[in-house]
Amino acid sequence: MLANSRYPVKEFKINDFIKLKLEGDRTNIYVKNRIFTQCMYLLLNLPMDQVRDYDELDSIDEAAESLDRSMEGGGRGIYQIDPEEEFMGHCSNMQAWAENDYDTRILHRNLAFPLLKRLSDVGDPLAKNRIKEEIALRYASGHETVMTFLADNGYLKYLSQDELECLLDDNKLPIISTLARNANDIIITLETDAVNIRLQGLIREASRYIGFQNIPFIISHLNKDFSEKSQEILVNFIYTNFRNQQDFPLIEFLNNHIEFFKEIDLNSIMYDGRIIGFLGENMLNLREKSVKNVNDIKLPEDEYLKIEEIDLSNNLINELDGIQKFSNVQRLKLNNNKIYNIDLLNNLKVLQHLSLRNNVISNMESIISLPNLESLDLSGNRELKEIPEWLNNLPSLNSVNFMNCNLKKFSESTSRYFWMNQNYRFYSNYTLEDIEYYESHYKRKSKSGNQCYKHFVIWLLKMKELRKFHKIKYEDLYAFEGVTIKKSIWSGRLTNDFLKWLDNKAQMKITDFL
Repeated sequence: MLANSRYPVKEFKINDFIKLKLEGDRTNIYVKNRIFTQCMYLLLNLPMDQVRDYDELDSIDEAAESLDRSMEGGGRGIYQIDPEEEFMGHCSNMQAWAENDYDTRILHRNLAFPLLKRLSDVGDPLAKNRIKEEIALRYASGHETVMTFLADNGYLKYLSQDELECLLDDNKLPIISTLARNANDIIITLETDAVNIRLQGLIREASRYIGFQNIPFIISHLNKDFSEKSQEILVNFIYTNFRNQQDFPLIEFLNNHIEFFKEIDLNSIMYDGRIIGFLGENMLNLREKSVKNVNDIKLPEDEYLKIEEIDLSNNLINELDGIQKFSNVQRLKLNNNKIYNIDLLNNLKVLQHLSLRNNVISNMESIISLPNLESLDLSGNRELKEIPEWLNNLPSLNSVNFMNCNLKKFSESTSRYFWMNQNYRFYSNYTLEDIEYYESHYKRKSKSGNQCYKHFVIWLLKMKELRKFHKIKYEDLYAFEGVTIKKSIWSGRLTNDFLKWLDNKAQMKITDFL
């Protein structure tokens, strides 16, 4: 837009995501340096004799109901405002909106919600956290124009089923009421030739308001008013027509209506009486399914031995009883659980890749014998302090990870695993004295965050050997260097000067004793 020479371009930064510019005689909002083409009008310069009329209003939307709407279309109504004055008013309002954590009551709904959505889309963390809450709160407020705006523009799609349930409990979900009013017509047509047309329209209407992903929620509530026969027709229609659509929540839908699918082979994985997944080709993907007991995972009896890959990450597993049923598994992920004992893994003789990241494994005294194991990931087990000797008994093992463990001990025979994959970064058997001496004498940082640098670890291990063999303390090193201004250590060895000094010190102690 070309700036009007009468009104030079002005700019006001609200935060890292929002800025306002006066360009010509119009105020424009920019989000992440891209213009946000949303009309704004300003509730400004109200006559003093009208101010008390708005004391009880809860939001700017309620105020808009009481004001001259000519401003809403972009005009300035009967209250003439200079563009620069209007710009400052917009800046003030937008600043207040941001300072109040994007409280949508402060701005008009036509601006507040689209702007909040845009901010969320471009990565504003506050907007991402606030958008669902603001939609739910403003919808629950019962302000009719706000409710209509949110519903008609698809904002209810942002809400989870629990949040929709709360609105339903408060009788503030018009889509349910609308569909319920048509319940009799739906029931009648369910058993006629018009069923497909009627149900397609039903699903389209429900999707428009609350999103395709919430269809199971809608159907569950509609079914309360239907006969069992009508319920079955409706459920089978939904299953037949939508089961293969990518964003349709099939598992949730099936579990809500499991009684209608008992005679159908769904190729499903059951847990605690519910479907938690479907069998893939030789694979079980059961991430984030709230699984506690592996033994309670139920497959068709002839399927257990066909499984070659399992992902049970992000569950609540603490014991592995039941894992032995999958004796042909080659890849196993058990990340982010609460596993502390892995003895039962000895039953998986063909296992090649095992990931146990972020569990609570601490004691690895039991010998694990997996002849085909090639890779082992124990990262994030913070209580794991020693590299176990039995790793040397795994003939195929070529990769071990101890990232974010708390390694304090390893033997000469397991040292290769210590240096493998930069596991040395997570060595933790050092003191503040070690760090201070190293950094003061070598002018290098010992670590970054909680990860050690390799040079520091090499030096540290040599220093431990020297101190143990010669029975010296850091105070001896400091004392010698303070008196002689010579180095006590050179190329990883104690200098001759320091050794002589130590010997003289020892002789002096003997003389003092005599």
